[in-house]
Amino acid sequence: MAIGPKEYAELFAFGVHEGLSWTTTDNMSRMSSTLVSNNCGYISCGIQSYDQYMQGVGWQDAGFHDVYSQSLPAILSIMSDAERKGDMVSYSLAQIWKVFQLQRATDIWGSVPYTEAGSGKEAVAYDNQRDIYYMMFEELASAMDILKGELASNPGLTVFGPGDKIYAGNISKWLKFANTLRLRMAIRISNVEPEKAKQEAEAAIAAGPMLETNADDALYPVEDLNEEGNGMPRMESFYQDVMSTNMESLLKGYNDPRMEEFWSPVELNPVNRKFPELYKNNIGGYHGFSSGSNPEVYTYFRAYSKYGPRFQDGNQYKTPINVMNAAEAYFLKAEGAWRGWNMGGTAESFYKKGIEISIKQWKGTTYPMSAIDDYINGTSTPVAPENPPYYDPPMTDIPVKFSSDKTKQYEQIMTQKWLALFPVSFEAWAEFRRTRLPKLYPKKYSVNANINPSAGQVQTRCSYVESEKNANTEEVEKAVQMLGGSDLENIPLWWDVNPN
Repeated sequence: MAIGPKEYAELFAFGVHEGLSWTTTDNMSRMSSTLVSNNCGYISCGIQSYDQYMQGVGWQDAGFHDVYSQSLPAILSIMSDAERKGDMVSYSLAQIWKVFQLQRATDIWGSVPYTEAGSGKEAVAYDNQRDIYYMMFEELASAMDILKGELASNPGLTVFGPGDKIYAGNISKWLKFANTLRLRMAIRISNVEPEKAKQEAEAAIAAGPMLETNADDALYPVEDLNEEGNGMPRMESFYQDVMSTNMESLLKGYNDPRMEEFWSPVELNPVNRKFPELYKNNIGGYHGFSSGSNPEVYTYFRAYSKYGPRFQDGNQYKTPINVMNAAEAYFLKAEGAWRGWNMGGTAESFYKKGIEISIKQWKGTTYPMSAIDDYINGTSTPVAPENPPYYDPPMTDIPVKFSSDKTKQYEQIMTQKWLALFPVSFEAWAEFRRTRLPKLYPKKYSVNANINPSAGQVQTRCSYVESEKNANTEEVEKAVQMLGGSDLENIPLWWDVNPN
């Protein structure tokens, strides 16, 4: 069927929804819960083997398929038709979403199809991750230039209307989104190509505003969906995701007001009422589970905190899906300034603003600024989680109050950024792999021979999915060579310079 501008809105809506599939029901369970939310340290997963680094390759296949066989064809159809008709506004907005989802894909697998993605070829080539990043920088900059030029001559310009469920076609907000994404990508490559990173970061600052307030947050509404809504309430009903000890140590230690938004007190239920007193004592409090625990400890999984009120069962079609939030932009700027780049302010000022915006995101704009200032200037430090039988020490020793020590400043920026990213676990996992911060507790046990947490190893990528290995064999083999000859999940990606 031929498409035209009348079909763009529906195609864009479909492309965005499918591009977010890892966060929707039931894929949240198959992919985010068992992989990224777990590996970034936010949650412990109630499926014991996955909490111990078992790989759900078949489930990950669904995520790859939704991007490359569902979302991308819709987005590329818009781009192809719009370019042919000279509609570069529609083309550019679709291109921003293309970059967003393929940046996520390359940060999961490494080398992925980019230049030939959606080409219809029987054998689709994979691109080197470095090349992908360079192409994404160029495409984002081009899209932004076109949209800024059109917006200057038509300030009321909107694109895709109701088909754009995130910003309702508001080009000004999409420009902020794209510019924040550009800075995110610049920071991502800062350890492997610092000069290119600095160049792109400072260009992003010069290009215009980024996400600034929570009114700019990219949220995907779910009210009008009748399937595949927000997957987090589904996890709450499954009792599959519970708070990690990482969260307990930080949030309790800092007396963080976001605790009651992220998590719920342990409720008395028919299962935990029969637990030994040691675990029954958790009822009524906030408690994190030790990821990768031994089998006996999983017996008491229901003695730990599930997600907070807005993510409880029944909210699948009420609570929007977090795509990107303004707090992240300030922590990106904080790191850039910490590195000595021209970000238009100091690392400390952006750090404090990021915390403020994050707390307001969860507590509302009427939450007292005096309480936020008290938190920002807090000198308390993380606590030891109450996690028998391990009884770990505090996760780290840093307070919230910005340090005069440069090394501690960096840990503070990354730790508060990790909290502020919740529940965007893809980004939290990528940043943990890039920086190894915050100082997450290692998993207690691994069933994966390729990942030994006691030796400091973490999962650094996903192996290529079986459908690609079977249908696109030669190109996948070439992609593996780009990674250094191994398709294992312990191989660091291009921008990850940490030993593993």
